[in-house]
Amino acid sequence: MISCTEFIPAYSELFAYIEEKAGRSAVDDFWEYLFKPTGSGIPLINHINKEGIKGCFTYWMGSLNEEAADFSMYLNENAGWFMIKMHRCPSKGKLIELGKERGFTPYHDYCLHCDYYRNAVEKIGLKYLFNTVGTDHASCSIIIYDPKKFDGRIIIDDNTVIMDRRASDNEYFHPDFHSSMNMGIDYIGEKFGLNAVREYLEKYTVNVYGNLIADIRKNGIKELEKEIKSTYEKEKATEVLEITCKGNNLHVKIKYCPAVSYLKNSGREISKWYKYTTETVMEVLAAKTGYKFKMCFYDESTGAAEYLFEL
Repeated sequence: MISCTEFIPAYSELFAYIEEKAGRSAVDDFWEYLFKPTGSGIPLINHINKEGIKGCFTYWMGSLNEEAADFSMYLNENAGWFMIKMHRCPSKGKLIELGKERGFTPYHDYCLHCDYYRNAVEKIGLKYLFNTVGTDHASCSIIIYDPKKFDGRIIIDDNTVIMDRRASDNEYFHPDFHSSMNMGIDYIGEKFGLNAVREYLEKYTVNVYGNLIADIRKNGIKELEKEIKSTYEKEKATEVLEITCKGNNLHVKIKYCPAVSYLKNSGREISKWYKYTTETVMEVLAAKTGYKFKMCFYDESTGAAEYLFEL
């Protein structure tokens, strides 16, 4: 499992892989698929179908607080407008930090995927303006408006609802990222096949976990034990993990996958390719550090798993 707290670099690598595999237009095709307003993927459409323009406030109130974003958000239903000022985007900010820490290169058009929220917005007759000025520094802004009400002026008055948050106000934990990972791996598998799924996950592992690979080579398998424990701590699911490290051997049992559990509880269908987000990542870590990896058991219905690392 790739934790929802570690999803952002996987997202960036996914875009880069699709472009490498099939060209820049294929990335646009993927974003169209990911943001298709059916209610089964990005859930913005569910909120605006229920609440109209107020649904934008409801949706981003949940997601931006879960992502510990640094933002200001405004809603004036009477005047027909909604606005987000992203002072520090947690996604792009994380990629910038990874670039400094690990030499990681973010996908060159990473921020443009947010433009595809317009699919849901325009489906119900609202308009969507996306301002990308400042994205190099992890900032941007969005205005959504009702053309039947909005007169072109953003005026903050007594009818304006305001939410202002700093990153330090919230904990970073947005489990709905598991849905995007599930859809991303499904897209690659269905479009390009199993070899492409493995190839993407190998590139992701090498590019993102370079420091971990170096630490395992230097200090042994205990470094991977710490990483796996950290993953389930971040997922708030330490109870599912049973892990034993003896000498050069690591034995891991997962009672159920918290990502699979979240996806099922939120009504999503689990991709038949999803298991490779554990299996292939672990295989690559083993291969790059001189260990043998064995997946002893995997239950696709729950994500329960058992695997071994040995010298």
